[in-house]
Amino acid sequence: MEASGYLYTIAAVGMSFAALSVLTMVVRQILGGQMTKFDTFVARTWVQLGFMVTFGSILPPLLGLFEVSTPVVWRISSGLMAFVLGWWALTFPRRRQATNSTRLPLQVIIFSATMDLTALALAANAIALPVQRLPGVYAASVTAILVCSAMLFLFAFARWYDAEL
Repeated sequence: MEASGYLYTIAAVGMSFAALSVLTMVVRQILGGQMTKFDTFVARTWVQLGFMVTFGSILPPLLGLFEVSTPVVWRISSGLMAFVLGWWALTFPRRRQATNSTRLPLQVIIFSATMDLTALALAANAIALPVQRLPGVYAASVTAILVCSAMLFLFAFARWYDAEL
């Protein structure tokens, strides 16, 4: 199946991202920082996104093992990821508001909107006609989740660092 090597690489990076997120929280606690309800939400968000990237990366090769036709593999994978990411992205602002009542920073609004657009791209990929682009759109979407997650991580990490100073 095309893109398998790339997706396996993204899966490894997604798992590394989830592990780094947990380590960041552990180091913060070791240095004396107290975990607030919001900090726990942020850490959980990073881990969820890391696992979402990993799941999205191993799903097409898994479906391929069932000898489903390649276009159907990409459509099923896109549909499942569109649902998972779409639900996650649509509920993100409400879940964040429950832990921190401050206004969403612009960077977080952009992140949330990007996740919504990525879910829409995956949904379109699940029903799109041009079969030759299915793997590219899917791989780009999973990569977008990873890149946006990393940007959110860096944004939150910088805010925590500034707060400690």
